[in-house]
Amino acid sequence: MQDILAARQADGSSAAEEAPSLVNAIVRERWVVLACVVVAALLGIGLSQLQSAKYTAETTIFISAQGDFDPISENPTTDVTRYIANQAALIQTNQVMEQAKTDLGLEGSATALAKEITVTTSEDASVITVSATDATPAGAKALADGVVAAYRKVRLAQVEAQRDQVTASSKSGATSSAVTASAAVYGDGVGNVQEAVEPGSASEPQPVRNALILALIGLIAGTGYALYTQSFTRRKVGPAEASAIFGAPVLTQVPDRGRISADDAIAAAYSEPGDAYRMAAVGLDYIRGTAPGVFLITAPHDGAGSSLTALNLAAAAADHGRRVFLLNIEDTVRPASQADAGMLRVPLHDLAQGRVDLGHAVERKAASRAQFGIIRLQVLQPVQGHPVPDVQAILDQLPDDTDLVLIDAPPLPASSASFVLAGQVDAAVVVIDEVTTPADLEELQRRCRLAGIPVAGVLVNHIRRPNMTNSRRRQRAEMSSVPGRMYDTSPRGLPIINDSSGGFPALGGDDRGYGAGQNGYDGGDYNNGGQSRPEDADLPWNKSNSNARGNQGWEESESRGRRR
Repeated sequence: MQDILAARQADGSSAAEEAPSLVNAIVRERWVVLACVVVAALLGIGLSQLQSAKYTAETTIFISAQGDFDPISENPTTDVTRYIANQAALIQTNQVMEQAKTDLGLEGSATALAKEITVTTSEDASVITVSATDATPAGAKALADGVVAAYRKVRLAQVEAQRDQVTASSKSGATSSAVTASAAVYGDGVGNVQEAVEPGSASEPQPVRNALILALIGLIAGTGYALYTQSFTRRKVGPAEASAIFGAPVLTQVPDRGRISADDAIAAAYSEPGDAYRMAAVGLDYIRGTAPGVFLITAPHDGAGSSLTALNLAAAAADHGRRVFLLNIEDTVRPASQADAGMLRVPLHDLAQGRVDLGHAVERKAASRAQFGIIRLQVLQPVQGHPVPDVQAILDQLPDDTDLVLIDAPPLPASSASFVLAGQVDAAVVVIDEVTTPADLEELQRRCRLAGIPVAGVLVNHIRRPNMTNSRRRQRAEMSSVPGRMYDTSPRGLPIINDSSGGFPALGGDDRGYGAGQNGYDGGDYNNGGQSRPEDADLPWNKSNSNARGNQGWEESESRGRRR
């Protein structure tokens, strides 16, 4: 676990396995977070420009009364706080709003007018503030002052009504005179009014405030996205972390080749991707040593490029003089890809049982300086026969001096056929890309442990690097074009299959041009009637023979023992 945590830190990932720290997540996705903040702030400014300008004016009322008008009681209640709250509520009633409409000559309903009025009170003083909003500065001032004036009229009318009620019910002239005097002193309960000042600037919209609020929302959204992308199930895994998870080395890192056609599937030998594949092929040589090797090329998910990787590894190994076969296996459960259109696939069970001649199932593929064989197989669903002995039967039919067998099957976690076939390989090569997550690798590792196969190495695919030339299109063109006289790309007849003396007697002459003949293949030049070219006489594989390889421990019994 310590190795994995250290590898995550080396890749720039969070040290936390399932819940990365907030700071690390923001740092890794800093450009996304910054973009969210900037876009949200600009959105706030843009929305402010769409709003119409509004002006706000304030009128302050200083209340002198200590409570409601009560001329009869000798000890009236003096709850100032409650009284101030009641007066603030009175200002916003329809009675006051209707009086303000009448005084100011406004149109519309009292409810609509009340929405433009805001009333606030002071906690430690008998002060009420009335704020009014309007489209013009003068209109805001007039509305604030008009509402306060309407409140004073309503309040004075209430006091006079109380006075008249008490006077009418009283039979004593002295009492009536005292009540009238008290009402005159009380008045409307307002000591003073500070009139509104015409505002010099608009109160709405406020671009800075709106930008800051939306920027904060953008920061929260960007941080949430960063935490989501850096979670264990979404974070992109790095080469060092992938190597630590499997306990296997990184064989190579293949740069992104962009969109390539079927004709350009095998990378040019002199290109950067071609050199990366050669490095991985040499790594497999070191891993398998002097014994034949059977490797499963797999990936944790579709789209990682495992099939393209298997094809290029076979080509690179063939260029190094290795005798290579590539078993390309598909199952009928998965839909056929466009790349498989027009390709002949042989049922696995039929080929193992001898119903199909192995010689007719082999497709020769030319690398830069050699050839290798491809056998395209199909596992029928429901499974006919048992894939494990069927694959073993096919491996036993391959030439005894075969150096390397690569099995290209669907991703191991997604295909039952691949999971069954995994038991026939010596090790697996895991292909990851830029969207692979640690959760994907953990699942693939569990599958490999269950199948009992080790992981020989990890190949990192689709590495995007800064384009230092004019464009990616030009870079791809440089990878695909062949400089004059750099390489003779015609196959040089690496004898991966013997005609009659080796382990593949079925490849005599046939109607497909395989075997000896004008366009046959007998260990010499594939396009030269089976005759070796004079300039190739000193090539190392032309000096080797099956007896020499047998002395090095590559007999048939040892080969079958390795493919157990």
